[in-house]
Amino acid sequence: MRGLKFLGRAFSFAILAVLAFTLPSQAQSGQSGTKILVLPFAVNTASDQKGLAASLPGLVADNLRREGIAVATEKPSGSMDDQTARRLASAAKATHALYGSVSQIGGTVSIDGRLVPAGEGAPLSVFAQAKELMQLEPAARELAGKVRGLLVTGDAIVDVAVEGNQILDKDVIILKAKTQVGQPYDPKSVNDDLKRLFETGYFDDVQIRLENVPGGKKLVFVVKEKPRIQAVGVIGSGEVDQDKILETMSTKSGSILNLKLLAEDLEKIRELYRKEGFYKTEVSYELEQTDPRIARLNIIVKEPKKLFIREVKIEGVSQVDADELRGELSTSERRFWSWVTGSGVLKEEMLERDAAAIENFYANRGYVDIKVGQPDVEYGDDGITVVFRVSEGDRYKVGAVSFGGDLLMDNDALLQIIKLDQLAEEGSFFDRSVVRDDLNLLTEIYGDLGYAFAQADVDLMKNDGEKTIDVAYSINKGRRVYIRRVLIEGNDKTRDNVIRREMRLADGDLFSGNKVRRSNERLDRLDYFEKVDIETVPTENPTEVDLKVKVKDKNTGAFSLGAGYSTYDSVFFGGSVEERNLFGKGYHAKFQGMLSGTSSRFILSLMNPRFNDTNLTTGISLYNLYKRYDDYSKETIGGKLTFGYPLGEYTLLTWAYRLDRYRVYNTNWNSSSVISNSEGTHWSSSLTAEIDRDTTDSSTKPTKGTKNTLSLEYAGGILQGDDSFIRPTISSNYFHPLPWDLVFHWRGSAGALLENGGDIPVFERFYLGGIDNVRGYEQNKISPRDSRTGERIGGKLMFFTNIETIYPISKSNGIWGLVFFDAGNTWAANTEMDWSLYKSVGAGLRWYSPMGLIRVEYGYGLDAEANNLWPHQIGFSMGQSF
Repeated sequence: MRGLKFLGRAFSFAILAVLAFTLPSQAQSGQSGTKILVLPFAVNTASDQKGLAASLPGLVADNLRREGIAVATEKPSGSMDDQTARRLASAAKATHALYGSVSQIGGTVSIDGRLVPAGEGAPLSVFAQAKELMQLEPAARELAGKVRGLLVTGDAIVDVAVEGNQILDKDVIILKAKTQVGQPYDPKSVNDDLKRLFETGYFDDVQIRLENVPGGKKLVFVVKEKPRIQAVGVIGSGEVDQDKILETMSTKSGSILNLKLLAEDLEKIRELYRKEGFYKTEVSYELEQTDPRIARLNIIVKEPKKLFIREVKIEGVSQVDADELRGELSTSERRFWSWVTGSGVLKEEMLERDAAAIENFYANRGYVDIKVGQPDVEYGDDGITVVFRVSEGDRYKVGAVSFGGDLLMDNDALLQIIKLDQLAEEGSFFDRSVVRDDLNLLTEIYGDLGYAFAQADVDLMKNDGEKTIDVAYSINKGRRVYIRRVLIEGNDKTRDNVIRREMRLADGDLFSGNKVRRSNERLDRLDYFEKVDIETVPTENPTEVDLKVKVKDKNTGAFSLGAGYSTYDSVFFGGSVEERNLFGKGYHAKFQGMLSGTSSRFILSLMNPRFNDTNLTTGISLYNLYKRYDDYSKETIGGKLTFGYPLGEYTLLTWAYRLDRYRVYNTNWNSSSVISNSEGTHWSSSLTAEIDRDTTDSSTKPTKGTKNTLSLEYAGGILQGDDSFIRPTISSNYFHPLPWDLVFHWRGSAGALLENGGDIPVFERFYLGGIDNVRGYEQNKISPRDSRTGERIGGKLMFFTNIETIYPISKSNGIWGLVFFDAGNTWAANTEMDWSLYKSVGAGLRWYSPMGLIRVEYGYGLDAEANNLWPHQIGFSMGQSF
């Protein structure tokens, strides 16, 4: 009996011992009296995941209980912060409160917790992470374990210090480390911080010391800094300015030596020399030290001979024109004009572009198996040789063309949209650029029907026997979408309404790709912005998108003051003040003045392109003008009121009323009757109506489209005034892009002067000659002459035409060249028109400078000598052409 009692007692003690070892946290918790109030966590996840994320406080509370920690929960309303959490913990008689946030970034879920003591003491930070929301339970378990570690084991980092730093600030060093005060001690994280500090390149040595202090642990980073750079010098540079080298470097005087950063600087210097044609430049460094804490950094440069591209080879070419293929390349040999164009200098980043250009050249001509090897660059003593190697393969024609996927129209309608079927009908060779254009056309057509995310793809099936390629277009239309909101950002100066009134889409509209493109064009033509980008942004509703209009305001104000020379005004002095976006409302205000020996002009103008945000354009200008002509002088004071209204998307109707008071004087005593009738002081009252249709792609540098203008000016009659005439004129411009970034431009203009019950002033008649119409002839010298006096009296009929080819010389600097052919004439009466035209040829430069367009053009008048005119004319002007 006694034995049984003894065994029973032993068994009871064993059970108690097992419980003691399996539940240590309960015992410790009971001793410490720890109790945590778990509060809600802010949820930053997708709306359909918020319920799952909101379960986090319950999961954390359950895991804390398993850790043997007493838990209370509460769901207070309103936002949460440390002060509120501390107050709630005290009210719940808890030692701590736990709150925070759960956020989903991509697929990763981040849990950031704040453990706030109810009494005194700083809050502690805890962190856990999950790969996805479905793994929230393991993350909650990790977070609870870290909380227990902070409260029970005393592993919290309570202080982070730095020793040994003399130049770098302590806070700068600590910011490089991820271990911060309030986090649990993690040996792996601390070791990562050690590596991270080494990788900065600022230290010769980094050590870590861990100290036990009241409340947790103190982490100390013991560092040995590299020397401070007292000065930076360059030795051996002659071809590249030392200041330019020092400006390129990130390493500066006063900073700590960083070998990683210095290595990058040396490569920057080598690249700087490569851009100047010195491809074998050796760049190294040396340190001069008398004190281990400071050093002088010397950059050592060994400059080689300057090298230019001597030859560009394309090996393996047998089936295409090698010269035509070479014209596709940006890389070219050194020529005598290279000092202007910058050609002949090897730009290594352009080699891959050129290899792709060769591949495209072949693929667009049926060689679908074309292979282009990596370009080889050979550096010789006399220059650089660049070698491209190609394997052409066989040439294929277009076979069958078909469509699949989400078709909204029949095959015949789709064939009318694309262009590849025309190649198939003609038996032409396959052209990859046409396929690419077709894909864009199909996507645009679906986009115009509201399918913003429509995608067009293509499958190519080769028939090696017949050497043809069957092409199958596949279309995935996606959902039809509407515009939820039009959002605008980046407009620091320009007001929102100025941008919105140019948009062809508004909130609630059906999406249209064409209208998005047109909106972009209209904003770009305002010339208020450095860049314009319209982005289609998906929303939570799959049937809605936002249009985000991103702009960057440019400087629209200008002030100029100076002197110059023009073929029209000779030597002049002038200035102007202009603002094209006044108050950010789109108003255009300008005052300009000019004085020369032959003329003067002072003009004040103000234009509102959208009166009260309507489509009505209003403008006013006041002017005081003086001009001395060959046979008389004229001074004018007047003003002009202008109104405009759009007719459709590309057409503008304008009308203007002009009232001038002018005086003609300094005439010859035996002047022509046309001139003498204009002598004296007169009033001119006229009304002009004009229709302008503009489909060009740019208001300053058009490359495609047309611009046609029809105008009719009516003076005298019911408008009163001393001048009476009717003047219809028509002008047309046509732009078309050509290969190699060339632009073809044709311009034609014709006009007539009709009597309206009175004399037509001499200065209202038509004169040609000069940089603005028929180049190669002096300003206004193409004109009928008075049969008695020989004075030029202007014509009543006019026609001229310009044919130009415009080509880029330096796109980055806005410099373009052109060659031209001009022809034109004026006639005294309609009955005298005989189509005998003054013709000229020539060339010129156009610079789109910060001051505006500057034109310098030389023309040779083919018919000048036959008409007693000097045939060589150089024209100069500033201002927009055509």
